[in-house]
Amino acid sequence: MTYKRVVLTSGFAMFSMFFGSGNLVFPLIIGKETLDVSVYGTLGLISTAVIVPFLGLFGMILYNGDTRAYFNKLGKIPAFLLTLMMLSLMGPFGVVPRCITVAYGGLNVLYPDMSFMWFSLGFCALVTLLIWKSNRVVDVIGLVLTPFKLGGLLLLLLIGLYYAPPVTSTTISSSAGFFTGLHLGYQTMDLMAAFFFSATTVAYLRQNLHKGDGGAILFRISLYSLLIGAALLAIAYIGFVALGAYYAPDLVGVKPESLLVAIADKTLGALALPIVGYTMAVACLATAVILTILFVDFLYLEILKGKIGEKAAIFITIGTTFAISLLGFSKICSVLGEVLEITYPALIGLAIGNILAATTKIDLSRYAFWSILVLNIAYKYVY
Repeated sequence: MTYKRVVLTSGFAMFSMFFGSGNLVFPLIIGKETLDVSVYGTLGLISTAVIVPFLGLFGMILYNGDTRAYFNKLGKIPAFLLTLMMLSLMGPFGVVPRCITVAYGGLNVLYPDMSFMWFSLGFCALVTLLIWKSNRVVDVIGLVLTPFKLGGLLLLLLIGLYYAPPVTSTTISSSAGFFTGLHLGYQTMDLMAAFFFSATTVAYLRQNLHKGDGGAILFRISLYSLLIGAALLAIAYIGFVALGAYYAPDLVGVKPESLLVAIADKTLGALALPIVGYTMAVACLATAVILTILFVDFLYLEILKGKIGEKAAIFITIGTTFAISLLGFSKICSVLGEVLEITYPALIGLAIGNILAATTKIDLSRYAFWSILVLNIAYKYVY
């Protein structure tokens, strides 16, 4: 496989891994809430959902995709607990169940009598099927799922923006719009994902190195992949925030997980709803697959220490995912929001600290993480 194809595949896979459930919903909410100051909302979103996550990715590339070395700067026990928390929230206790609810929101319009419980069971079964041989996951996501997703999203964006009505005015300030985007960008959880997606991507790139190529080549193609993923993500966010702003009057009273379908119905008509519905489902499936693999690996290798089989770890993870998905989109987001409000700024401090440590040998990672975390807890619960 040529390096050009490897870079494109991994870049598309990065985008597809990131652009899942929350990424299909929160940009639309930002546009809906910020209206004619949505440009500032977009800037806030890009800050926390593109720039910050890809700082994390860049830092992980500097550490060769080694999550253990990256987090052990906090100490072995804190690193283990932090990793467990992040993978749990991104996996069966948060993002993967949220993926199921958003996928259901996209398809429920097509199949209004479909039971959520049975849909969730089917989704979980499909994830299990796809991760049974995890060594092929980047190829499956990058070469199969991503083109389908990009085609559907691009169709909706082009037609939706072409026929968009004028944006209505809002009473909120540009700074309020920026902080709306900044805050909802936390909910995408892309920085947490970046720490672990990079390990998967670097491992994939390392497997495809030509014989005799060293670390410099690996760093370069990793960086190119990162830039492709970041560019695609930023373009998607700009377009989806704009859609939310333009079609805000048509989104009043619509559930968050069904916003995209409502816009599709308005712009493309009922005949195009299957394209959008299945695009949403595929987008959520791609993210759910990689996040489930990450948690299963951690559960099997780090928690259970191989005491049970890897397949048993898969069933434990999938069972938990199914149970949590029954809470519904709003409840899951509410719980995630509480945790992220405290931890996300501290993780940003860790990401910046680790980049400085790798490039300048000035190691402030531990200080940055703990000081920000303590200040956040004090601000939220004391003051």
